[in-house]
Amino acid sequence: MKILTYNLGIFSVNCYLVYDEKSSKACLIDPAVYDSKVMKIISEKGLSLEYIILTHGHFDHILGTNKFKEMTSAKIVAHELEVEYLQDPAKSMTAEHGGGIISPDILLKDGDVLTLGDSSLKVIHTPGHTKGSCCFYCEKQKILFSGDTIFKGAVGCWNLYGGSYDDLIKSLRKLKFIIDKNYKIYSGHGYVTTCDNEVVENYYLREAISNFD
Repeated sequence: MKILTYNLGIFSVNCYLVYDEKSSKACLIDPAVYDSKVMKIISEKGLSLEYIILTHGHFDHILGTNKFKEMTSAKIVAHELEVEYLQDPAKSMTAEHGGGIISPDILLKDGDVLTLGDSSLKVIHTPGHTKGSCCFYCEKQKILFSGDTIFKGAVGCWNLYGGSYDDLIKSLRKLKFIIDKNYKIYSGHGYVTTCDNEVVENYYLREAISNFD
């Protein structure tokens, strides 16, 4: 599995182009805005974009979704609880940023798996930032795409519609098996980090794991 990172939009969202080298099957995670550079790479590498994956439905992560779908016919993927965000510009906050309604083609639940050739991404439902926030992990390569659930030294806010601090802490506890294996974390904003690093530096993760059984 190869990962290309693009820093897009006014809030510097990390958009990830992830692909399986053998099959050339690919997915795009959190297309903050449409960017022709991403399409150029998809074309030059001969990638087949299978999925546009939305870790959650806030405007800064989704404004390029419909355009990338138009250009590639990839399926839009999101957790079933994010539909109300994607269908309501007030909840997604797209109204003031020129975005529209997004209609997912695939609705996810906890434990679902998305396959890209010989690689796969498994879904962990991690509410707290939004109701349907999700992380996606590749067990084979020990990689976690965390969206706005956890960042290097921080977590996503919980004071917007559908957010909950208690849910966020519970979601961090759900990542125990990821933390124990020191996965590399590719988050929605900021720098790549590791679970070992976050156990030391991230107050919120320490708060969560202090209550592990």
